[in-house]
Parts: sequence; C-alpha cells; structure tokens
Amino acid sequence: MKRIVLFILVLLFSLVCLWFTFRDVEFSTFWATISEKASAWPYFLAAGGVMMLNIIFRGFRYHRILASRPEVGLKRSITMTSIMFLGNAILPFRAGEAIRVFLPFKFYRIPIPTSIAFHGADRIFDMIAILVMMALGLLFGGEGIATEARSQPVSILGSEYTVDQIINNVQRSSLVLLAVGLTGVFLVLFFPEPIKKLIRFFFKPFGETLTGKLTALVDHVHQGVAVFKSPIDFLLAGFWTVLVWWMVILNVQILTSVYGHKLSWAEAGLVVVIVGFAVSAPQAPGYIGPFQIGFKISLMLFGISSEIALAVAWLAWFFQIFPVTLLGFICLFAEGLSMKSFGEAQEVVEHVVEEEHLSP
Repeated sequence: MKRIVLFILVLLFSLVCLWFTFRDVEFSTFWATISEKASAWPYFLAAGGVMMLNIIFRGFRYHRILASRPEVGLKRSITMTSIMFLGNAILPFRAGEAIRVFLPFKFYRIPIPTSIAFHGADRIFDMIAILVMMALGLLFGGEGIATEARSQPVSILGSEYTVDQIINNVQRSSLVLLAVGLTGVFLVLFFPEPIKKLIRFFFKPFGETLTGKLTALVDHVHQGVAVFKSPIDFLLAGFWTVLVWWMVILNVQILTSVYGHKLSWAEAGLVVVIVGFAVSAPQAPGYIGPFQIGFKISLMLFGISSEIALAVAWLAWFFQIFPVTLLGFICLFAEGLSMKSFGEAQEVVEHVVEEEHLSP
C-alpha cells in the first residue's frame, strides 16, 4: 500500500513538472520547433550514440570496481550496468539500482552486502564527478549565464540579491566548495567512526530515524571504497568516470548546437549538474517531468528561448532514454532474463537490507 501511495505521489509530481514545462509554450509551437530540425538526424544519431557509450563506459568502470572478483568479466559488467539503466528508464523508483545489486549474487553468488558495497563504490565516483562539475562549471561557465537571468532579483533570508551577485560570489568560492565537499568525502572514507559519533551527537534532537539513515550512509560510502584492492583499479575507475560524464556533456553540446547554440564544456556541465539533481530522487518511470523541467530551466539560464529549451529538453530525454532502453533490453535477453527479474531483485535485496540493517 505504501508503495502504491508513493507511486501516485511521484506521478503527480511528474505531471506538475510537465505542466510547468509547457505552461509558457503552445504544443503546436513546441512540435514545430522539433519537426523543423528533422534534417539534423546525423546529430541525433550522434547524441544517441554518445549515450550508449556512456553506458558502456560505466560498464568498464564497474569492471574495475569488481576487480577483486576476477570471475566477473568485462562483458558481464557491461550487461549488468545496461540492465540497471533499463530498469531506471522504464520502472518507477529507480528500480534498476536493485537489480544490479542482485545480479552479481544471481550469477556468481557474491553476497548481497558485498554487492551493495560494489554498487556504493560506483555511486561514490558519480557523487565526486557531480561535485567537480558543479565547481568547475560555476568557475568557468558562470559568465555564460544570460544577462536577463543574471539581473533577476532573488530574496534570500530577507535580503535582495541578483543572480549575477550570487554567481560572482559562488565563482569566488567554487574551489573552496569543491575542497570542502571532497574533504567531507575523504573523512567519511577514512574516518567513518568519528564522523558517525559527530552525526549521533549533532542530529540526536532530530530523532533516531534520521540519525540512523545518516550513519548508514557513512557506512555505505566507506564500504564502497573499501572494495578496491589496488590503487590502479581506483585510478582506472576514476578515468572511466571522466569519460562517462564527458559523454553526457557531449550529448548536451550536440543537441543545443542543432539550434545554433554552442555551449562550452563548463556550461553544458552546469546543465548536466542541474538535471542530475532534478532526477536524483525516486520518481516516475524514465525521470519524465523532473528531467524536462531541469533541462529547460538550465538552458534558459544561458539565454536559450523557452521554445528551443523545451524542444532540446525533450530531444535530450528521448536520445538518452531510447538508446539506453534499447541496449538494456538487448542485454536483458542476452543474459536469459525477463522483466520478472526486476521484481525478484527488489524482493531479495529488500529482504537482505531489512535483515542486516544495510543501506541499499
């Protein structure tokens, strides 16, 4: 019952987001903006191609994370990763996360807690990548934000600021923010017990539930990096992470160039960060709604019109979701699995998590 209620809530949230994306653009205008670029199909193929490469590079990274289990080959690492993103694309609540935790257990009898640690390591690299892109994007891409957007007043704690003032302040402190963020990750990785004690002390007034979740998160992150047995594997995982996110940046640059807008790597990186935050929470299948509104708002910050921003947002959604879904289905059937495997994975992982009080 709880899951049904949550699904209804995330579906309503998606519908609200979709309403906001279309409220200032007529559907006929939106469709005309897309259809007039039908001749740009080579760009669209390239946009879809780099997103397929994104998933393949994620598989390469996962293979380095699993280096301590040599029985897991590169091909299997790629198929498990592709199946995970298939689940995230077509099922609610990011259901693919559970199946990638489950598949190493199904194929190799790797214990679920160990598989959760492998999955946690994978997510740590993405978290660090987002921090780096945000800092570098603000430092090198902030100047590209449109004059109209930069002059808009924003009220913060009773004081009026312009976006321009906020951007300038954040630019000056972006490297400091990055250093603070990476220091936080470092402390969690190497000094988990003192960090957990601090969390219990400072968050005690907020109740046991929040405190327990935060300490479980610390354990999750710490266990993730503990899976690495060699610095070389860690460095190679970092290398593949750069390529993973560079493909997403390229996807944004390719699609915006179709409409004559050439975003720098830093500007496209900021778009990726904003969309990444928009789709990070459990939500409706395919991230539909939050993806579009995050994409549209971020493009409009760089002076792209509402009509074009909306068209690019939907094109980006299609050429990210469709290739990933296609690749995922190919890998699903190649592994002899079916859609029922997602339900099986959810049940097994949830059971182990509840039994051992783990953070999935």
